[in-house]
Amino acid sequence: MARFINLVFLVIFVTVLLIFTAENPGLVSVKFLGFRSINLPISIIVFVSVIIGIFIGLIYHFYSVYKLKKELKNDRQEKV
Repeated sequence: MARFINLVFLVIFVTVLLIFTAENPGLVSVKFLGFRSINLPISIIVFVSVIIGIFIGLIYHFYSVYKLKKELKNDRQEKV
């Protein structure tokens, strides 16, 4: 059942991604800290931004888990 739900979400996500790509074929240039990128479709820029956001979120998540495990380990050592 979980695989079916994951498949449905994947199909919906890919469909939305394809529609977004088809409706936004225009080229844009991003300027950041004085640097300009080459002209890219907006869908690629949004995709890269989402991937960077996911990566930052994963780093924060793993740091939080590491910190909690370290605190738990220290608490267990203090009780002994």
